[in-house]
Amino acid sequence: MSELERWAAVAGCQQAIHRFYLALDASDFDTVAASMAGHGVWHRQGRALQGPEQVRQALAERPAGRRTAHLVQNLVVDVTAPDRATARYMTLVYRVDGAEAAGPVALPPPLSISMYEERLCRSAQGDWLVEEKRSRRVFGA
Repeated sequence: MSELERWAAVAGCQQAIHRFYLALDASDFDTVAASMAGHGVWHRQGRALQGPEQVRQALAERPAGRRTAHLVQNLVVDVTAPDRATARYMTLVYRVDGAEAAGPVALPPPLSISMYEERLCRSAQGDWLVEEKRSRRVFGA
């Protein structure tokens, strides 16, 4: 793998991670689900969600009116093979439940800061997908 190919893979993984959280915060659960590899596992709130359909179903259970903002920080991607990578990063999360559909809401205190470890794989189409996503809270309840 050339240096240019390695950096292209790093950028692709970074975009995949940012796209995941942008879609999650927009309640675009189809895009979040499509970010998962078919065999991918998201360890979320004590559950292991396997594949896109389980992710879609779990997110559909979120309360109506929930607004979130996941700010991704300190993102480091290590390419381990042409079609494999690992990522480590932190998220600062804000959440408001019962928000109106339009317009800004009052800024609450942060909900949490979590550390993530993620494995990504490249699909046959060249997209980087979540193979495994794990987190642990560093700050918060």
